[in-house]
Amino acid sequence: MSWLRKYFPRTYFAQRNLARARVRTLLAVLVVTAGVVAVGGLGIFGSSFEASQQQNLGDVANEVTVTAPSEKPTRAPLENPVPLDERRLKSINSIAGDSMVTVLRTRPATGRLGDSEVRSVTGVQNFNATYTVVAGELPTNWQNGVVISSKDASFLQLQVGSPVRVNGRLYRVVAVAGDIPGDVMLPMRLVEPGNETRYSKLVIHADDAVEASRIAGDLDTELNDGLDRKEEFQIDTREADAEAIQQQFTSTSQFLLGIGSISLVIAGVSITNVQLMSARERRREIGVLRAIGFSQLDILAIMLIETVIMGTIASLAGIVGSLGAGAIINTVLLGDPTAFQPDTTRSLVIAFVVGVLITLVAGIYPAWVASRERPVDALRDQ
Repeated sequence: MSWLRKYFPRTYFAQRNLARARVRTLLAVLVVTAGVVAVGGLGIFGSSFEASQQQNLGDVANEVTVTAPSEKPTRAPLENPVPLDERRLKSINSIAGDSMVTVLRTRPATGRLGDSEVRSVTGVQNFNATYTVVAGELPTNWQNGVVISSKDASFLQLQVGSPVRVNGRLYRVVAVAGDIPGDVMLPMRLVEPGNETRYSKLVIHADDAVEASRIAGDLDTELNDGLDRKEEFQIDTREADAEAIQQQFTSTSQFLLGIGSISLVIAGVSITNVQLMSARERRREIGVLRAIGFSQLDILAIMLIETVIMGTIASLAGIVGSLGAGAIINTVLLGDPTAFQPDTTRSLVIAFVVGVLITLVAGIYPAWVASRERPVDALRDQ
């Protein structure tokens, strides 16, 4: 007599019954496995998709922008706006600390950009901290030449080396950037050279969202203390936008998990059907067990243990399948098959637990039906 039969007779009979009906057991396990893979795989997909989008968004939540009062959109221009000058720029740099700062000066301009008119030009300091070059190369010591947007380059069929006329002077395109303020960008010293001490806007790149919030608060106190609301510097962070995007990602992940759970419910219905068929086919055997002393509770437990065994095997197989699917998803979205996110463990645990619980719940009714069989009626069955 095996130790399993001696110490755990219910489990022994349950695993024996499953082994005797291998094909039916295998089909039931495959159905549940598919459901677990759906839950786990979709959970991993949601986490990886969120990570890929956060990479695309970059450090949006870490940015702080300061706009001079004269550059804010208002119904009427201010008479004597407070300038964003060198003195205030030094205060801003002191508050920003080690954070990188891009300084901008946008002014009206005239000229030609291919077949289009140039209406504004932006001078910039520390271009590379905020903008990304997609074509050409910006010299380390950028002294001449313009940067244009990729949209203008495509629409106007311009490229690196194309001539651009700004305020009567001829320049060459040295680089193309993704998105820029104004029609063209020049080194700061070439934009309104007689007014070098007044700027339009600056962008601060903090280490994280918490530091960005701290910098924004300190800047508001430093720059706007004592000013009327319409005269204040406009200080913006993208933290609210980042939080809204994060909430959207969370809702999407929960929605995907819900879709995967539907497949597990369908698997549960399949388990119920399989166990009902099993109870009907084993009616005479159940009658014999009842006749030799097995109680209704014993029959109920044997049937439920069968479903738990199937659910556990299927869920473990589903976890392996989910990891395989996750590796493919990570390769497509993140370029690294091993780039699993911290939420992956939670998704896999949820998939495993739900898989086992669904099979257990699905087996309750068939087990109850089998346990209610009267021995005399079951033994008469041919």
